Amino acid sequence: MDLGDTGVFNIDAVPFMAFIPPSNEPEEELPVRKPQRAPARAPAQGRRKVVSKAVLSEDQAELVSIGEQMGVRNQDFAVLLGIGLPRLSSYIYGRTASVSKDVMTKARQLLEEHKTSNSVRASKFDKPMSEILKDWEERLGTTENIGLASLIGVTTMTIHRWKKNENKPDPTALTRYDHIVSTLAARLNPAMKN
Repeated sequence: MDLGDTGVFNIDAVPFMAFIPPSNEPEEELPVRKPQRAPARAPAQGRRKVVSKAVLSEDQAELVSIGEQMGVRNQDFAVLLGIGLPRLSSYIYGRTASVSKDVMTKARQLLEEHKTSNSVRASKFDKPMSEILKDWEERLGTTENIGLASLIGVTTMTIHRWKKNENKPDPTALTRYDHIVSTLAARLNPAMKN
């Protein structure tokens, strides 16, 4: 009987396929091949990249010092200064000739505020996160999770966790969020003083 005539499939219809009957001979074991390593290459010839520290101007060094004294991350420091992170990086890594007077004035002001209000800030955030959140809601005039989350730049799930006191941001993040709330509150209600 020919397999092509069984009606199950037609081998002749697929020209690249052929039926091979099973063999009665024992199968040979294939030898195990070990992978060969490629020969090591000699290091490329040429100059090595010289890593050097830029010489910072007096203002740039002071800006770096202020950031270190405040103990904030560069991202947070840039937000507090009201500039972008790339601009702050160009100042603190010496990629620009000098720091603008406005930025230096703001940095010095932030340092003074940090020194005088560090204990005040600690006591301000030394309470459950739900109470801090209620204060922010009052200042912004909203109680909706979605609205509050979009205003301060977090997810609604984060707001939900904060309301249940399941977690609390670190002091640096709390300060950043409080600064955002203060800035927004001042814009939303110019008569309100924080």
